Amino acid sequence: MNATITKLEQRRQALYGDFKKGMTRGVIVIGVAAILFLAAILLGLEDGPSGIMIVIAGMVAVVGFILIASASRHAGTFKTLIKTEFITEMLKEQFENVEYRHKDMISVTRINATEMIKRPDRFSGEDLMIGEYKGVRFEVSDIDLKERVETTDSQGHRHVSYQTYFKGRWYIYTFGRMFEGTLKIAEGRGWSVGKRGLEKMESESMAFNKKFAIYTSSQEYAFYHLTPRIMEKFMELEKLHKGQIVFCFKNNELHIGVNDHRDYMEMSIRKPLDQEAVKVFQSDIDVIPAIINEMKLDSTKFKS
Repeated sequence: MNATITKLEQRRQALYGDFKKGMTRGVIVIGVAAILFLAAILLGLEDGPSGIMIVIAGMVAVVGFILIASASRHAGTFKTLIKTEFITEMLKEQFENVEYRHKDMISVTRINATEMIKRPDRFSGEDLMIGEYKGVRFEVSDIDLKERVETTDSQGHRHVSYQTYFKGRWYIYTFGRMFEGTLKIAEGRGWSVGKRGLEKMESESMAFNKKFAIYTSSQEYAFYHLTPRIMEKFMELEKLHKGQIVFCFKNNELHIGVNDHRDYMEMSIRKPLDQEAVKVFQSDIDVIPAIINEMKLDSTKFKS
């Protein structure tokens, strides 16, 4: 791993040098274009030289934006190197049967099937990680879900935009035992949770009830999962993340959605790839086995 880090840091430094040069040149050229444009305006001429200067300023600005776009590709190259070489190696050291597809995400159909959050009008995601830990299969990815919003301005014109309402991580853990029941736990009042066929209930913990809304197919099923230990671990996991968190036990899966508006597994080309950077990546990865360990998803309770 150390050899990989050294090699990638050398590549980062080379790419960052090209990135800085390209960005600097682009900014300078756009600055020149802005000066030409202002000069044309200040001259106050309606034709002739001013018109030519505006055209020239536009052409110079285009060159500047091309230089900046070219520089940005170096940052994209570094991002791909980190994900295809470095993160993949980290995952293989820790998990079995690992797949890492940094441009893919958990299927939105599977997320919708939980009815834990409202269906998106647009969606995207990345950093799909699939693997096994202690015999428990996991799938994790970043997701960005948007809803269609229509607004009308003071002149009666209608405008359509797509606004993010869930941005963070989605976890799916698959265990050997198939349960007949559903348990949904949502931080807050659970307004967006699908409640058809479920009953609202409260746990034996007042602190837990203040933090989460609970819906279940039967109270017996809910209490089977909501042991004092599990509730404690849910509370601890909630404290680790900003934003909203949801849990769903359904069939042989546990879904966890973390709406914290974070981009996981990311690194700027401007920052050195050192041990501090490695720790950040490792902390993002460590959440995956921590949930299995703390909730004992590998115990006999969850095995067929």
